[in-house]
Amino acid sequence: MRSKIIIKPIGLQSSILKGLNPDDCLSDVRKELESSNTINDMLIFSKKIGEEFIEVEREDEENFLLKEIITDDKILYLNRIDWKLLSNQHKLDYGCIMSYDGIKKANKRAFTMKDCELTEIKGKGYKKDKLEFKSKEDWIKKTNLFFSNDNNVQNFVKLEESSDKKIFDDEIKSSYQYTELGKVSLKFNKTNLELTNEFENDVKDAINSINPGERFKKITGDYGQFIPTEVILGGRVYLNGSVCTRLLGGIHPDDKKELDEKQDKEFDEKQDIEFDEKQDIEFDEKQSIKFDENQNKEFDEKTWIKSLNNHQNWECIELKNPINIFQLLPDDLCKRAYESIGKKILYTRIKDFDYNLYEPGMYGTFELNNDISQNILEIIQNEEADYDIFATVVNTAKDLKKVFFNCQILKKQKAKPSIIIHGIQKKFRPRTYKLKIAYMIVGYDTHFNFLLSDITSVELIKKEYKSKKIQCEFDNIKLQRELGSMMASGIPFFGIPVLSNFDSSNNSIVIGHNFSSNQTIDIFSYNVKNNCYSKLPSFTFYILIISDYPTSDTYTSLPFNYKMLKSPFIPLQSSRPIIPKYISLYLSKNDNDNYKPIFLKQKNRQIKIKYVVCKCKQTCYICQNKTLKISKSEKNIDCILFDPPAR
Repeated sequence: MRSKIIIKPIGLQSSILKGLNPDDCLSDVRKELESSNTINDMLIFSKKIGEEFIEVEREDEENFLLKEIITDDKILYLNRIDWKLLSNQHKLDYGCIMSYDGIKKANKRAFTMKDCELTEIKGKGYKKDKLEFKSKEDWIKKTNLFFSNDNNVQNFVKLEESSDKKIFDDEIKSSYQYTELGKVSLKFNKTNLELTNEFENDVKDAINSINPGERFKKITGDYGQFIPTEVILGGRVYLNGSVCTRLLGGIHPDDKKELDEKQDKEFDEKQDIEFDEKQDIEFDEKQSIKFDENQNKEFDEKTWIKSLNNHQNWECIELKNPINIFQLLPDDLCKRAYESIGKKILYTRIKDFDYNLYEPGMYGTFELNNDISQNILEIIQNEEADYDIFATVVNTAKDLKKVFFNCQILKKQKAKPSIIIHGIQKKFRPRTYKLKIAYMIVGYDTHFNFLLSDITSVELIKKEYKSKKIQCEFDNIKLQRELGSMMASGIPFFGIPVLSNFDSSNNSIVIGHNFSSNQTIDIFSYNVKNNCYSKLPSFTFYILIISDYPTSDTYTSLPFNYKMLKSPFIPLQSSRPIIPKYISLYLSKNDNDNYKPIFLKQKNRQIKIKYVVCKCKQTCYICQNKTLKISKSEKNIDCILFDPPAR
C-alpha cells in the first residue's frame, strides 16, 4: 500500500512529497524515483539515527526496505555525494608522481582540501574514441591520465631509458579503442588547499639546509611532484573489438556484482587502470602491457555503465591542470624556497639568423620570440624569476675570413630583451651573413622544474659601469673573486655587456672584455662604423659562474696554438664544431702588461684571436699604450669553452 513520503535532501530547504510503497526494496524505490527525475546517481538513501545520517551503499539497496530507513514521521532522507567523500576516497589532495608505471600517489600529504567545485557531467561524459601515441612524452602523459594539451604537464615528464628500447618503441606504435563515461568533475585551486604543518616544516628545513636543492628533491619523493587541480571521475574501458582488455572504474559484467569489503579491495588491486606497483605489468615484444586474461571476454557495455551508478566504482579517468606542490605554498614561503636553491640555467636555444650588413656600423637585432617553450615564457614573465640572457654567435660560412661577429644584450625596462649583433670588418663589404645564435636564459626556477633533472648551481654577478666624462676607451672592472682558483678547479665563467638604452650614441659600438688573473675584467669599446676605439658607454657587465654543471664534458679550458704568421688559435675537435660556444678569454698577467685588446672569433673548427684596426692615427689611449700582442713564449692565455646541449 502506498503512503505519502516526504523526500528530503540533506542540507537543502526544499522537500518533495511522493506516494511510495514502504514495503518496496530501496533498489525498486530508486528506479521509481529516477523515472520521475526525483533522484539521480549523486543522491544516496540515508537513515537518520539521532543527529547522524547513515548512508546505505548502492549495492545494498536491494537488501533494505523503504520502511526500514524512513523516520516515524515518514521522512526519507537523501544524502548528496559531496566533494569531501570523493576527495577522501581518491586522495585528491595528495601529491602525485609521474612514472612509466602510471600516476603514483605520495605517501605524505602536503595539503588538505578545504573546498572544491563538484560538477555533474551527465550525458556529455559518454564518448568512444581511439587512443594513439605520438612520442615517448605523449605515451607517458596518456599513461598517467593526461589527455588534454596542457603545457604544464610537460614540466613533470622525465624520460628515462627503457630497459628494452624496441619493446618501448612498439608500445608507442600501438593504439587502443576505448569507451569512457565521465560522471563528475572536481576543480579546486590554491586557495582551496591548506598547508600541513609537516610539509611546511620540511620546506623550511630544506631552505635552511646546506644543500637545499637535494633536500627539495627528497621532499618531492615524499610529497609528490604536483597536484592536479581538476579531476574527472567515472569509468573507462579499453576494447579490442568487443573484448575488454582493460578496465578503469566500474565492474566487469562477468564479475560478482555484490562484493563484500574484502572482495572489493582485491578487485581494485587486480583491475585498477592506474599502473601502480601492485599491478601485473609486463613487457614483451608483442604488447608492452599484458592485460588480465579473465577480462578478455565479450563486453556488456550496458551492464558496465549500470555499475557506474555506484560512486564507489568510480575511478580517476583524467587529470588536468597540474601545479607543482611548491608553487602551491604561500607566496612568501614559495619565494624563499626557489631563492634558497639559487639561479639556474633555465633554457638554452640555438637559432639561425640572417644578418644584413648593408652599410658601415649596421647592427642586427634578434628578439626572443614565441619559439620559447610556454613554461619558460611563464617563468620569465614573472618578475620574481629575475632572469637574464647570455648569448654567443658564429658565422656558418667557411670562406669569410675578413669578418667576425660580436654580440651584446639590450635590456630596456618593461621590454623583451634583444641580442644586438655587430659584424666587424677591416674593410666594409655589404652582404647578408648566415649566422647561428646560441642563447641561455638564467634565473630563478619559479616552477621548480629543476627537480626533474640534474641541478646546476650558477652564480650571477652584475657590475654596473658608468661612462666617464673624459674620453676613456679602455678601463677595468674590479671583481672580488679569485679567478685563478676557479680556473684551477675547472669552474667555467663567462661575461656579456648589457645595455639599458640603445640609440645613435652607442648603436655602432662593440664592447669587448678579457678576464685577468689580478681579479679584474678589462673592458674596451670599438666603433665598427668608424673603425676606431671609442669612449666606453654606460652599461652593466654580467658574469655567469657555473660551479657544478652535471656533465663536465660540456666545458673545458684550452691554451692557444701558434703558427708562423698566423694568429693564435684553438682547433675544435668537437663532433658539433659549428655550434656556437660560449667562450671567455683569461689572461695570466702582471699589472704592467699592456696587451692590445683581444677579440675572439669563432669559425667552423677554430677559435682565433683577433686584433682590430684602429684609424685614430695613434691619438687614442689604446693605440698609444696597449701595444703588446700575445706571443708563443709567454703561454699566459687560455680560452674557456662552454657547450651546453640545447633544451
